[in-house]
Amino acid sequence: MAQLDSKSGLKGNIGDLVFRNVNGKTIVQSRPDTSGKARKGRGKQTATDFGRASQITSSLFRGLRPFLSTLYDSQFFNRFRKGVYQGMKMNDTLPQGSLDLWQGEPSVLEGLEADRNNEYAQYVQIPRLQMNLNERTLEIEIPEFKASTHLFWPANAAEAELCYWVCAYDAKTYQFLRHELFSIPIHHKTVTLGAARFTATGLPQEALILITGGVLYYSADIRLGTLCINSKAFNPAQVMKVFKA
Repeated sequence: MAQLDSKSGLKGNIGDLVFRNVNGKTIVQSRPDTSGKARKGRGKQTATDFGRASQITSSLFRGLRPFLSTLYDSQFFNRFRKGVYQGMKMNDTLPQGSLDLWQGEPSVLEGLEADRNNEYAQYVQIPRLQMNLNERTLEIEIPEFKASTHLFWPANAAEAELCYWVCAYDAKTYQFLRHELFSIPIHHKTVTLGAARFTATGLPQEALILITGGVLYYSADIRLGTLCINSKAFNPAQVMKVFKA
């Protein structure tokens, strides 16, 4: 049934016609076919793969939540799912409807930004950063760097913390298995930090490893003390490396 809305436009349907109000204009379209015909062939298989991509993304998200909390932009999940789906499709030996990220190319997730308005590389530019996986041992090597040169500092930031979040997932179910946080406190923007190495050992077999880098900034308040200034609108963090263990 169509109704006359407050702007004197028809809204609803009459018979096979549908009335919509778009930017003050009344648009008339044919009623879409809702006969309940099921998807067939390639369309149904594509929908199955995309649904699988959504499930995998949700599982991987759960592993990142303790690190990122809710500090990411509104499109982060969609970008994540797009990357997962692209990685699944990179295996051309599997039929549509049976695609999987582990059997595809998970490394396409590398470079995924949590906040496109404040990307990680804009704030952290450490040269020769290395991440290596040897059997079930992961090493992260950070060279000597100057906080004033290799980190960009927001005007109200007095301290910072450079973080690396290592997260392992089951290769078949993508269940979150374990996590480990490595961090470097930076107490002043003029300091020079010596080289550092972080090692995670005994990583699970048949596991997908995601390493996410992030930088937390802190302000110094006379009354309230040290306060983190990262927020949903400002949180430079990036999926930096993806390994199959």
